[in-house]
Amino acid sequence: MIRTPTLADLALTVTLLALALPAFADDRCLARAVETADATLQGQVVLSTHSKQGPLDTEVLSGVAHPALNGSEGFRIASVTKTYVAATALRLWEDGKLDLEAPVSRWLPPEWTDLLVRDGYPPERITVRNLLSHTSGLADHAQAPQFIQAIKANPSTQITPADHVRHLIEWTQPVGSPGDQYFYSDTGYILLGKVIEQATGQPLHRAVRAQLDLDRRDLPDTYWEHFEPAEDRVRAHQIFEGVDTHEWSPTMDLYGGGGIVATPRDMAAFFSALLDGKVFRRPQTLALMLSSEGLPSASTYRLGIFAYDFDGIAAYGHSGFWGTLVATEPLSGQTIAGAVTDRQDYPRLKAIVGQYLRQARAEASKANCRH
Repeated sequence: MIRTPTLADLALTVTLLALALPAFADDRCLARAVETADATLQGQVVLSTHSKQGPLDTEVLSGVAHPALNGSEGFRIASVTKTYVAATALRLWEDGKLDLEAPVSRWLPPEWTDLLVRDGYPPERITVRNLLSHTSGLADHAQAPQFIQAIKANPSTQITPADHVRHLIEWTQPVGSPGDQYFYSDTGYILLGKVIEQATGQPLHRAVRAQLDLDRRDLPDTYWEHFEPAEDRVRAHQIFEGVDTHEWSPTMDLYGGGGIVATPRDMAAFFSALLDGKVFRRPQTLALMLSSEGLPSASTYRLGIFAYDFDGIAAYGHSGFWGTLVATEPLSGQTIAGAVTDRQDYPRLKAIVGQYLRQARAEASKANCRH
């Protein structure tokens, strides 16, 4: 169904559009969640939901000043990519092709290892598991103020993975010893991407697609930007601090810490499959991904995925810099994914996701949010 705004509706700040997609069933939990949405959106929010049985619903919340998206647009999902990369590493582990306890020095280019050593890092003691869980002791080039300053100054700059590693060394200092603490590091996932490339003999984007069997899943709008063709897919404009970043070089976040473009529908479908045990060959692998065993007690990060607490509602998922978020409520098996066109609206997206998960959990013993 489509709820077309009347002239009276246009006086409101927010227009709610529910897409007419015949494969979807209306999601009453989503309808209830968006009723509570803050009515001061700067841009638009696209939301998609998925159950273990399949896709449920997609809705668009839109500020009246913006031409409405229709929900089929892709977004740079940024750090949500990390879950795909981590799942790839774990697929290799369960096939005996990657040792999670192996030092990264076994896989990294010698020049990268030399840089790390010169900056005080011990690559012979940093393991693949440390990279997966952000417990490597690595700082993060992307959190250094010089990073975003450089991007703003020249958004079309082409950056290589080696450049990012050099920036880590130039701009930051080690944050601790391997295994001691959680510290979120995009650089760590760039190193993990290189490990995967070395272990498979494939570029990262091909390894991820092959190991996760993406071509056989119903993910028509998921692709690795720059390395895979966009074809006729439309990518949404994403606003950061009032600036349209659509033409910013994807190389700022392309090599494992980010890189994937996907619709919220595809994000929800992938996470639903992942957390329903349909990506790994063995249930023990998913259990390992979600386990806190051996991790710092204060960490909410597992192996490529967050253990969220939405005001008492547990969920697993990930978020991304530009304003993307996906989460699955384990009891109901319901998944919601969303993306904003303006990063200022991310708190509103997070609030809606939390409301949805609460509704989904409450409905878990009933009809899984279907009308």
